Amino acid sequence: MKLSLPVKLLALATTALASMLVCSRVEASVFGEENVDENQIIAVAAPYGYDQYNLLVIEQIPDGEQCWSESGSNPVMVEPLLVNFDFTGHCRRSVDSNGYSVRIDGQDYSSNYLLRIIKKDGELHLVGSSRNPSQPDIIIGETNGLEKGFMEIVLNPGWHFSKRTFDGRTLGHVYFSGNSQAIGISQDSTHVNSDRTDNSFDSSSENAIEIPVEPPADNSLNNSSESLIYTPPTYQMPR
Repeated sequence: MKLSLPVKLLALATTALASMLVCSRVEASVFGEENVDENQIIAVAAPYGYDQYNLLVIEQIPDGEQCWSESGSNPVMVEPLLVNFDFTGHCRRSVDSNGYSVRIDGQDYSSNYLLRIIKKDGELHLVGSSRNPSQPDIIIGETNGLEKGFMEIVLNPGWHFSKRTFDGRTLGHVYFSGNSQAIGISQDSTHVNSDRTDNSFDSSSENAIEIPVEPPADNSLNNSSESLIYTPPTYQMPR
């Protein structure tokens, strides 16, 4: 029996989608992790648009030019010094899910949880939001206060930074790595109910900041010396 063109296309699309899902699960299972010097990496709540924040992770390369400075407390204010020079070879920065994700008990949850920043009780919370809307958010870190500008996100007990590894190589991808017992993932105190509205980016915002592009160590982005407008989480495809 001959199949019509629409039916053939639907069958091909279904097969391709199934293959992508299988590959995604396989890829997540083969990634390892490696601990890092947590004095050389920082999570930052970066303002954009009108009263919105995106997660920015900055990593200091040893012996490189200083990538950020800190001042004050509750919250700690951060000045992203890397915007003032070509930070290639000095700093690494991640601005979306290509560059960071959640890992719990040694398992990669990059396809299960989205990292985002919400405002609650006079501070900002970094939360992992399950793609299943029936699941509560997991609080990963907090700013311990609220001011205008870039603020450090302090990780809660049980959470730490690590780097993704593959086939014996350390990649540029940063994990927010947690231990389920230490963070009490099943306890209500680690969860927060929040509005999951989409924080779309307004490229005309006066609060936008230009950050030069440097490709991460795992080469998930093309090698470019251009600058980009700092945006909320998006998937960046190679040109």
